[in-house]
Amino acid sequence: MRLSCMMLAFFYGATVVSAAEPYEAFLQAHCIRCHGPEMVERNLRIDQLSRDFKSGVDGHLWAEIVERINAGEMPPEDEPQPSENEIAAVIAQLDTRIREGRAARMAARSPVAHYRLSRQEYQNTVYDLLGVRYDPAQPGELNADPLWHGFERIGSQLSLSPSHVERYYRASEIVLSRAFPEQPVESQTIHKSAAEIRYDGGKRQQEYLDRFGIKRPLRALIFPGRELQALRPHWFSTGASKSGLYRARLQISGVRPPGGQTPHLRIGKRTGEGTNEGLIELDILAPEDKPEIIEFEVFLEMPTSLDFNVVVTDIISRDKGAHHRNILGGSDYVFTHTSETTLLNPTGPKLFDEDGNGIFSFVLLDWIEWEGPIESEAEQATRTGVLPSADASVEVITQHLNQFAKRAWRRPVSNDELLPYIKAYEEELAAGEDMASAYQIALLGVLNSRNFTYLVEGDTQSRERLNDWELASRLSYFLWSSMPDQALFDAAAAGKLTDGELANQVDRMLSDPKIDRFVNDFPRQWLQLHRVGMFPPDGNLYPEYDVWLEASMREEVKQYFREVFSSNLSIDSFITSDWTMANSRLCEFYGLPAPKASGPQKVALRPEDHRGGLLTMGAILGLTSDGTRHRPVHRGVWISEAIFGKTPPPPPANVDPIEPNPPDSPKATIRHKIKAHTQNASCAACHRNIDPLGLAFDQFDAIGQWRTHERVEKGTGDDPPVDPSGEMPDGRGFADAEQFKQLLLEDRDQFLHALIEHLCSYGLRRVLTVDDREDIGAIVEEAKRHNYQLKDIVRAVALSDIMKKR
Repeated sequence: MRLSCMMLAFFYGATVVSAAEPYEAFLQAHCIRCHGPEMVERNLRIDQLSRDFKSGVDGHLWAEIVERINAGEMPPEDEPQPSENEIAAVIAQLDTRIREGRAARMAARSPVAHYRLSRQEYQNTVYDLLGVRYDPAQPGELNADPLWHGFERIGSQLSLSPSHVERYYRASEIVLSRAFPEQPVESQTIHKSAAEIRYDGGKRQQEYLDRFGIKRPLRALIFPGRELQALRPHWFSTGASKSGLYRARLQISGVRPPGGQTPHLRIGKRTGEGTNEGLIELDILAPEDKPEIIEFEVFLEMPTSLDFNVVVTDIISRDKGAHHRNILGGSDYVFTHTSETTLLNPTGPKLFDEDGNGIFSFVLLDWIEWEGPIESEAEQATRTGVLPSADASVEVITQHLNQFAKRAWRRPVSNDELLPYIKAYEEELAAGEDMASAYQIALLGVLNSRNFTYLVEGDTQSRERLNDWELASRLSYFLWSSMPDQALFDAAAAGKLTDGELANQVDRMLSDPKIDRFVNDFPRQWLQLHRVGMFPPDGNLYPEYDVWLEASMREEVKQYFREVFSSNLSIDSFITSDWTMANSRLCEFYGLPAPKASGPQKVALRPEDHRGGLLTMGAILGLTSDGTRHRPVHRGVWISEAIFGKTPPPPPANVDPIEPNPPDSPKATIRHKIKAHTQNASCAACHRNIDPLGLAFDQFDAIGQWRTHERVEKGTGDDPPVDPSGEMPDGRGFADAEQFKQLLLEDRDQFLHALIEHLCSYGLRRVLTVDDREDIGAIVEEAKRHNYQLKDIVRAVALSDIMKKR
């Protein structure tokens, strides 16, 4: 039985502290042969690792060596095995040396640490600070955030360049102009009928209907390939002051052909061919004679124009849509109801077959209404009192600016810190500006200070722990991706966060609607969902794949995480479950019964559906593909990182890529081809731990479809059957993905440990080190006491000791 490092250090500590040679002798006898000058497995040279444990240069590698020796992975089974006493001694020796360096490394840290806000955090912060909506991801706005294993908030990655400074300044100007416009912004409501949208008013078409005695109103027919404007720039008065939140209502229905897809409507911006940049995605389930009224809200940068576009990929729609486009798009094609198309358009192309069924999916629009920009009372109240009165003295101006800076900088502010901004205010007044304009220059300075764009932790003297104000910000940016609210500020000002009030504040934050930001952001970063669609699937190989399916796959992951979190389910649900969250499009793709309502619904799964948990979701299976084929090695690396929290080393530079199957050779699976890597000694050590993790899902192709045979484009013979069997690194075997997932459940403690590390990296905004192992272990034990339930795990992280440390 392997003893834990902590127990070994306790029993052997007095002996090993004074011994310098035992671990060197062990390494020479059992490790250097595979990790030394003669052989370098996994690019690790143990003989070249730094022995200066206080510097911590190679501390993470030494920690991994301790872990692998303790787990029995080093030395491998085919090498001479050390005794239990030898293992105990070397682990204790190395573990003690690592611990000895911890205090020295802490003392060596800089007194102050700066963590720049990500784009998403900047957006949330200016909204919570001033009630202003601003989209930093728009072209020309804030720079994209560099990623570290999917995380976009790691401080060491978020540098500040001259281009950042310029764009931050412009962003703060936009934010202040929207918060304090020169003229009051009035909301407008615009109602457009189908006749106005489709027929430019429809006067001539209505005369045609009257002549035939048709009483039904004109409707806009939207079919694949046909774009119809949903919002035109001149409907609202132009100008940036009109940018904001808009509410839309539309009456709509759809027609679905037998065996075809549910009609789907995208409302978005024109990007060349079609409206690929979707702002709103809607599955239309209402039948023609029972249209539904759909309402949604969307942020719009004005002036702008939006289009309707029907998105489907079934073969009928793809063939017929382009053929009908010109004729059906003309003003002479009048539409009111499917039962009247023959009468009204005897020479037009057929929309329906002899049985009255639609020949492709299309959408029927009756009217649309836009209202905006709209603001809630809470948003308006956010900036109440920010501007002083027009006759305010410099003292009053300073007081107002101090209160604003205190919230913006998330800490107490001295008036001396504000002197440069007050001076700028006075200079603007002297130059002839009115008070409001001059004061906004001071506000502009506050928003461009590093105290706003950075989370600042520490001061002139080194200290180990955060103060209450810093802890308030760390908690709020962990759970809300934004600044603290007033209740959290008040608790920090009273010095209560380091006392018993912390648990009450965390519970309140977990119940606040702003927790949706965590629910949306953390799984996206943890699971590296930015990679979904990075390599668009080949349309010839996967004609059933479209942008709506891709968006539906992403939404499944997000809504699934939301359900596990809000219901406080066990993290076992991430590995396997008998349910998922799917909309109509995804149900069609998975072969599940269609939901009765639009949007993601909780759908029951059967064993024959081959789904359940994160690992068999289309988004997860697709993000590790290259657009033409699945990549089991990449799938294995993803599982190693996301589920086990271990990043394999990069492959050697001279590894040959997997070549396409030769036309004159028997068709071979990718599994067969990657076996060649296991024959290479420098590759075998990693591949034996990676490949089985990915090969377990070989019954899913590049877009996550279930299959029994691998499609091989070239070669002789039939497509070969897939083989999802394999062995875990510890020798346990599995026959397929389901058995593999059951083995993962047996390893739930490893998964729990990895998930907590991901949560801590997200919350602490840094990469974890060997110095964090004890704190992580304490959170793991707390989570296990709460039966591995997700919300309780997040709560344990928020309340943990590591969250209170600098």
